[in-house]
Amino acid sequence: MSERQRLADQLLECLARQGESMQAKYVEPPPVPGNLLMKGGPEDYIGAVLCLRGTLYFKEAHTPSVREALCQCFDEFKRLAEPHLTWLWREEPPEGKPLTAYSDAKPLRVMLAGMDEDYPLSFYYISGKQPNDASSWLFKIFGRSAWEARIGDDLSVLEFSVPLLYQEQNPLNFLRLFLDFARRLIPEQGYAGHAFNLSVTSRDDNEPTEAFMAARMPGLDVGTAGLLANRPKFKHVKIKTVSWLTLLDQQRLDLAGGLEALRAQLPASHFAFYDYAGGVVIQAGAYPSGGDGDDPKPAAYVLLNHLLKGIRYETVGSLHGGSHDGELRLVGWSADQWLKRLDVEDSEIPAWRAKLLANEPALSAANTLEERL
Repeated sequence: MSERQRLADQLLECLARQGESMQAKYVEPPPVPGNLLMKGGPEDYIGAVLCLRGTLYFKEAHTPSVREALCQCFDEFKRLAEPHLTWLWREEPPEGKPLTAYSDAKPLRVMLAGMDEDYPLSFYYISGKQPNDASSWLFKIFGRSAWEARIGDDLSVLEFSVPLLYQEQNPLNFLRLFLDFARRLIPEQGYAGHAFNLSVTSRDDNEPTEAFMAARMPGLDVGTAGLLANRPKFKHVKIKTVSWLTLLDQQRLDLAGGLEALRAQLPASHFAFYDYAGGVVIQAGAYPSGGDGDDPKPAAYVLLNHLLKGIRYETVGSLHGGSHDGELRLVGWSADQWLKRLDVEDSEIPAWRAKLLANEPALSAANTLEERL
């Protein structure tokens, strides 16, 4: 068995434990060595870590009110993550070095106060032992400046993640964070589910790992949100993907047929809806899933995707950079196919619905919030 196949099997075995009884012993998926699938790899750092990650696309990052909202989001995140945070990376900071130990970093509010509206935001809070290690705790801001917004490049991104073991032990905390952040930032679209965080400094060298695992785990998110956000194709009123949590602003919700139409077609035993002031957040299933079993597509994701694929992008361009030595990457046609990875025929939907109801745990007070609609 090749090293790549052994690693994939190990990760899939760990993911299969998701959704089992909370009494089951959970095994944290192993980190992936850096440059594992690159020529000359692996190297001695952590290149990729499987986690639960949320992504929110929002506007007005150059304004004082939204910058304060970002600080409030980080305040909430720190309550969970601060003991684990080790480094802060910044791209071309107006003062100081790109890398700072977290313990030496100025408070986020202080740093933002020293940046005028025409300076873009770039903050990567991570928990790796080494600065170039990928980590499962992440708080990442990619914020557009005022001058970029004036020329139409006004979509910014917040990404944040927690370890899968933390999610297993605290199944409601991430859900609360996602909703809280959405209510503060009023994003246009967003999603949260399993993803591989890649090394901040060596993303290109670890994209093949993400591509390799994405082919085996359709529940994964892939691609760099900050790079996608202001591509021309991403400006249309559509969505990139569905996941365990899927956020639609009111405009996208209306295009999808409206809240009541969606609720009527998705079983309440396995789907929850939450208001966030700007639209709705849909929870698909009791727990996030990467996908496992004979058909790895998570049944709840398939049903939601079927209803929302009419407002999904046909293409967003390549999700990865170009290949250096023939290694696997999601570019061109393969990137477009990834967007369609959860598609099934209309005639197959009853079977997927039956599979969900028969095999997947139902929602309960242990995995949903009382405020669900």
